[in-house]
Amino acid sequence: MLLYCREAGNLIEVAGEKGSGKTSLLHMLCTINTLENKRTLYLDGSGSFRPEKIRDHLEESYRFKKEEIIEYLRNISFVRIYESDNIFNLLRKIKLLNIDYIVIDDLMILFLNNHRSKVRFQVRRFVREMALIVLLKRISIIFTNTIIRKSDNDNSHPFLYELFYNDLVRYVHVKALLQKSTTNVIDFNIIYPTKLNSLKFESRFGCGQTQ
Repeated sequence: MLLYCREAGNLIEVAGEKGSGKTSLLHMLCTINTLENKRTLYLDGSGSFRPEKIRDHLEESYRFKKEEIIEYLRNISFVRIYESDNIFNLLRKIKLLNIDYIVIDDLMILFLNNHRSKVRFQVRRFVREMALIVLLKRISIIFTNTIIRKSDNDNSHPFLYELFYNDLVRYVHVKALLQKSTTNVIDFNIIYPTKLNSLKFESRFGCGQTQ
């Protein structure tokens, strides 16, 4: 899964409930990318970005000195997004930036706060823009999406509901479902491509602490 997440030219969706390890995965990818001197842009829709977790991982796992860690962290740029309307202006600027990788966390839920009648059109426009950037710049974009646990009227049949599933599914190249699991383990279920098997791996950032 990590190979697909980092392979150039892929649009990857990672869906899961709150606490399933989505943000932890993005922190991990930022760490791996910066170790290879790849420039990563982190777009944060919920305020969950924690650069100190990346710093601590570089210090504890790789024994880098403070000066080296600062240089590695310079490869990671961060933008906080508060409204879905902001993302389209940013996407236009991204086409001109010299970056290798984009990670997008918790932006899909911001569209729910958009009370316009054409919110699904806006979501499709957003994912089409991402797909276009992937093709034109030959970079990878990974974005998270929220899965909500719902129940029917009598609460007897709970089910999982993924935000804007039908609007996203036709555009993404790789789709993974994250399951809630034990601490420090991220449990993947690859929806497609089907040639990838389900897998688990340990996260030193911890699961369930962010999203």
